[in-house]
Amino acid sequence: MTVKELYEKVVNGVIISDIELQRNIVYDAEKQALVIDSIYNGIPLPAFYLWQREDGILEVLDGKQRIEAIKKFKQCNLLYEGKSWKNYAYDSDLQQVVDNTELTTIICKGTEEKKREIFKRINTLGVPLSKFEVLNGLYHGDYIEGLNDYFAQDANVRKVLPPANVDRGDNKYHLLEYIYYVRKGNVFPKRNELDDYVQQHKDGSFNEEVKKIKPYIGFIRDVFGDTYKIGNVLKFKLAVKYIKDRTIWQQHKDAICKDCNAFIKSEGYKLSPSKEEDIEAMILGIVKDLHVDPKRLFTVDDKEKLLSEQKPNAEGLYECTRCHQHFAVNELTVDHINPWSKGGRTVLSNARLMCRACNSGKGNK
Repeated sequence: MTVKELYEKVVNGVIISDIELQRNIVYDAEKQALVIDSIYNGIPLPAFYLWQREDGILEVLDGKQRIEAIKKFKQCNLLYEGKSWKNYAYDSDLQQVVDNTELTTIICKGTEEKKREIFKRINTLGVPLSKFEVLNGLYHGDYIEGLNDYFAQDANVRKVLPPANVDRGDNKYHLLEYIYYVRKGNVFPKRNELDDYVQQHKDGSFNEEVKKIKPYIGFIRDVFGDTYKIGNVLKFKLAVKYIKDRTIWQQHKDAICKDCNAFIKSEGYKLSPSKEEDIEAMILGIVKDLHVDPKRLFTVDDKEKLLSEQKPNAEGLYECTRCHQHFAVNELTVDHINPWSKGGRTVLSNARLMCRACNSGKGNK
């Protein structure tokens, strides 16, 4: 049936999409506008599966999100390229093209059991494309071919990246993110930016990317190996930041592995708001022969002991040791006098009360 016929049947109640099997609307305005764009530009939409009841009413088994987009647009509740449906009445052929576009509809009928089985299979047999599979399909060329060859031939790159679904390209996608990070001034791609990057390089050689990324892959292999609990993204960021110190990091790799793994298992790591910075500080301490305290954070008991040693003012407020103003207990934090990242112990003799503003503003001092 045409879009116009489908819409009229929905409005008149001949087709109903709000049945108990269906989920709520999950398409945002951008995806809904993409449905309209597909119709207008002749890009086929997936088939609409409808279930015919004994009274002739058609229930939507698959296609609710697309139907909602069509309905919202024709009722002027959705903009396409900045215009509503009525704005296209006079200066465009859009209304005619959309209304006359034929949609593939599959009408099923039978028992209630069959209805539910059809719905189940529609929604379980399909496997969404991975991010890399989408890139490969859209922009396959010499660049992607070079990436595939690199992965096939270099065991190191396969070893240092996470052991996820390699054959679906998860690791290759991560590598592309890392390449983007290096090429674009140490920032990871936001939405669609990696797609744009691959599209721009679609017909180019991947060899220059290999030369650019290989030193960092080697750093991760030599320093971290495959025994670390440190996240792969952090490993790569550290490799980029400290590539010039590769030799000394490699000399301390056993201590780095031991101390970092122990720290990551600790309660202090779980509670820390700055996990990546803590790991980096710990490693820098090791390579400078300055091992940091495995205990990262002061506890609630530590804070209570510190408070008990200080006298509150008449209003029951305690003094911040930095700005010397007075605050309620819940407005104060316990901070290291000698910074933890520089070897300061997490003990009361190295502790001080500090307001949150002073603590966050002091940096690593």
